[in-house]
Parts: sequence; structure tokens; C-alpha cells
Amino acid sequence: MVSAWPRDSYVLGGGAAEVALIALSSVKLPDPLPVSRARHGMPDDGDGAMSVALVARDRVDDPAWFADQVLAPFAELIASDLGPSAAALAAVAEHAYVIEAQLDDPDDLGHLQAAWALAKCVCEEGAAVVIDVYAARAYLGSEVAALAPDRAFDVMREVTLFFDEQPDGALAAWSLGLRKFGRPDLVLLGVSPDAATEAALVLRDVAATLAAGDRIEPGDEVSGSGGPGGRVLTAVRFEPEMCPAVAVDGPALVLQ
Repeated sequence: MVSAWPRDSYVLGGGAAEVALIALSSVKLPDPLPVSRARHGMPDDGDGAMSVALVARDRVDDPAWFADQVLAPFAELIASDLGPSAAALAAVAEHAYVIEAQLDDPDDLGHLQAAWALAKCVCEEGAAVVIDVYAARAYLGSEVAALAPDRAFDVMREVTLFFDEQPDGALAAWSLGLRKFGRPDLVLLGVSPDAATEAALVLRDVAATLAAGDRIEPGDEVSGSGGPGGRVLTAVRFEPEMCPAVAVDGPALVLQ
């Protein structure tokens, strides 16, 4: 039996949690897929497994759509994360397996677990590359196939941290992936380059509390222990004009 990953700090009133994974394959995979709860880590309890859907899209059915909507948006991401060999494999993929989950304000992470269980099964059957759309990260199919079905939850596998140097020399830092938990992503602005590590720790730690179910609203104070100056940070709703370089998709909070 595989239990759903818990949210030990769950607070009611969060948003819808959304997951989107795209697995690319040069070979047609079995239909139905041989998904196993024990082998692939599909949770036995909760609504997570019921919230996941898989749709197969074949290049031969609409080559232009497949190239423009499946391959082109992620070509640079795959090349930067996995290198030219993986990018070449993705470019010649004939089949895309789109795994999506949406669950309103979930009190556990079974939906996320179930999505990765399907991805693991797809990769065991031959998919070469998996794209985690909302975390903007790509994985080799062999890496996903090797995931332990009974592994513990790891927030830094689900959330990606980005840094961008601004014209004044300071850094903007932000997370991507908290949409998977029905929580806003996080932004830090005006970070000194010398404080980049501390900023990453703040983003990681606050992201972990949100993944665990806590909620932060504009005006709330967040402990910045370990962060820049160890100060208390206040959450403010992020607006794109604050820093156009910050590429978040959906709601986000600036911690300042």
C-alpha cells in the first residue's frame, strides 16, 4: 500500500492544485498502460488518483500542431536541462503523453503522487523525456522510470528556483511549481549577489511550508531566519510591473 503524501500544516481555503507533465516518446506505448499501485507509487487513499487524466497525442495526426504546441515551447528548456542528446530525442518524438491533474484545495498530495506514478509507468514503457510544465523543468525518462514508488516527498523536486541579475546588479529570485499545491509562487527582489544562497534558502523553506498546506496572504509576515539579514518578511501581491524579468505563471507573492 502506498499512502498519499500528507500536508501536515494544511489550512483550508487554498486554491486549485494543478499538475501538468508531458512525456515524449518515439514509440507508441501500450493502451491501456500497465499501471501498478505498488510498482509505480499510485496512492491507495484520497482523491488524488481520481483527479489524474492521461491523453495521448500523436504527431502523425497533426504534425504542425504537434511541433508548435508540444515541441517548440519546451525545446530550449530540454536542451538547457538535459543537453543536446536529449533535445535531439525530443525533437524526433512521435507521441506525447499529457498527464494532468486538478484538485480543488487538496488536503494531501495524492494528486501529485498519482501524476508522477503515471509518468513513471510511461517512462518504463519507453518515453525518453518528461517535462514538468509548471515547474519549468525537464527530466530524462530513465530518471523518472527509476523513481522509488515509496519515496518521501521532496519539495525541491517539485519546485524550481530561478535567479536573474537586474540592471542595478541586484538579483531577482522566484519559485515556479507552487501551483501544484494550490499556492502562489514566491518572489524576492533586490537581493544582493552575496546573499543569493540565503535567498534560495528562504524560498525553499517558505515553499516547503506552503507545500505542506500552510497559507500566506498579502500582509502576512514570514520568518526570514536564514535569509537576508534574518529579518521578518512581509508578503505583498506580486505585479508584473514590479520586475518584468520575473516569469511566474499565475498568482505570486513578493516577500519584502
